Amino acid sequence: MPRTAIVTGGGSGLGREIALGLAHAGYGTVVADLDEPAAQACASLIEERGMPARGLCVDVRRHDDLTLVVAAAQDLGGPHVLVNNAGGWTPQRQYPQAKAEEWAATINLNLIAPMLLSQLVLDPMRQQGGGAIINIASSGGIGFESYGSPEYGAAKAGLIRFTASLSMLASSHGVRMMCVAPDWIGLSRARVQWERMNADERAASRPLIPPADVVAVVLDLVRSGAGGTVVEMWGGDQPIVHAP
Repeated sequence: MPRTAIVTGGGSGLGREIALGLAHAGYGTVVADLDEPAAQACASLIEERGMPARGLCVDVRRHDDLTLVVAAAQDLGGPHVLVNNAGGWTPQRQYPQAKAEEWAATINLNLIAPMLLSQLVLDPMRQQGGGAIINIASSGGIGFESYGSPEYGAAKAGLIRFTASLSMLASSHGVRMMCVAPDWIGLSRARVQWERMNADERAASRPLIPPADVVAVVLDLVRSGAGGTVVEMWGGDQPIVHAP
């Protein structure tokens, strides 16, 4: 059986690109997303490429949903790879205007959920002989300047530190946990925003990162990355690799 990956938020955007990239690299995939039609559509594309796939409607903030994701990966013979990609800002208003339950939900989505799902796959991965976990963080979790969504930035910063803190999983479980922290990625929504910017705004901004470049970094880490590695990606520059 092919090796099996889990991609959260895999129905669209970067998650979809990663799921399809993993399929091209020979992985069956569990595509987990709140948008069930999108998850199913991505899974169908993977199956058209000759690889097994499951599309699941999942809220990664729900423990029971995460156990279903792990069970689906086990049904496909895994899990061997987990990509914690699901994430996002607090809708409409941010901290401190957002209510406590609103900004706490953002921290849950971007930090607590990846921590929990990572914990749930550790023993199954060890039983399969090891595996790789890739956390998708953000440049919003790097630096000391003001940021539009403090709760999102704090969660992504936590995800980066969480990854680096667990380099020992490679020796204890045979699991390599790594992280990619990209800046603005050239996905559809970002391209629309880019087109709306004037020439001065564009000149003051870094170029958009091609999604294929992020997928390439993810696949390279899956193949041979060292546990605890964090890769920063900034438009127009080579990736910055922080290895333990």
